[in-house]
Amino acid sequence: MDEWLLVFVPDPERWGPLPDEGVLGVQDLPGALDRVGLRPGDPVFVRPDFTVDRELLQFALSSEFRPLERETRRNYATDIRLLLTWLWRRGIPWRDATREDLRAYREFRCESPLNPARISGTKWDREAPAFTRLYRWARVAPLPVDSRRRTDRAPHARSSRVSWLTPRTWALWQDVGLRGLGPDGAPMGGWDGRTELRNTSFVGFTLSSGLRRQESGALLTFEVPSRPLRSGRYCHGQVARALSRSKRDRTFYASVDSLRQVSAYAESERAWAVERAQRQGALRKVAADAADHQGHIGPHHSGSLGRP
Repeated sequence: MDEWLLVFVPDPERWGPLPDEGVLGVQDLPGALDRVGLRPGDPVFVRPDFTVDRELLQFALSSEFRPLERETRRNYATDIRLLLTWLWRRGIPWRDATREDLRAYREFRCESPLNPARISGTKWDREAPAFTRLYRWARVAPLPVDSRRRTDRAPHARSSRVSWLTPRTWALWQDVGLRGLGPDGAPMGGWDGRTELRNTSFVGFTLSSGLRRQESGALLTFEVPSRPLRSGRYCHGQVARALSRSKRDRTFYASVDSLRQVSAYAESERAWAVERAQRQGALRKVAADAADHQGHIGPHHSGSLGRP
């Protein structure tokens, strides 16, 4: 085994049943992780000899890494794992890596014909900050890589090309991708439209409001704006600081038309789904799981009780 492994701490509701004898000799694995300080979404780096790297565990718990957004932490950890594996295969402890080693790694990632999964210079420029953060935390001097140095950035990187859709093309994309209609407007065979209204209302609201997917998908029903502004075309709402990337409350605006779609979904497909879940006792299980994991009865993070 010459490859580093990466494990992410799961959310409480995703643990599933654990064996009575414990996992790897640990009887209460969730409790053990909690005592260490690990939270859902935190990465755990496992060395090729199947031992947890204590130093990288401290990095995951550090103020350099922990405040990052969950998705950013996942991306950084994934990039760091690849670097760790590359260094391990060459017998180089990650702390001993030099600027020459990181330049060789960049060449391997971006240009080497021996690498079947070569990346673009733009992707490298997104990976370099992860390595910089790790080595800066470890106080390695001189830094083997610094994303602020021009020489450590890919020379052939270019900004992403953004292609804008015309209103007509956007409408066609919705019809084909979300509504199951062909270019001629006729229903396509085999289309499963059970979640059509949910998907179209979510996309329409997210596009209109400019919210990130995580932000719009985490709004509770009473947080969806409903009172139009004076012009009558838009409503304004607020994203709680816990959801926003900036960790500050943020005001957003959404068109009345997009909010009508959300309301139609909430009063039809969503209402039916909630009613069906109530009949089947699914929501009672969500509340029970929340009590087991949180120690009290309350809204569960993954429940749909308040999600639009």
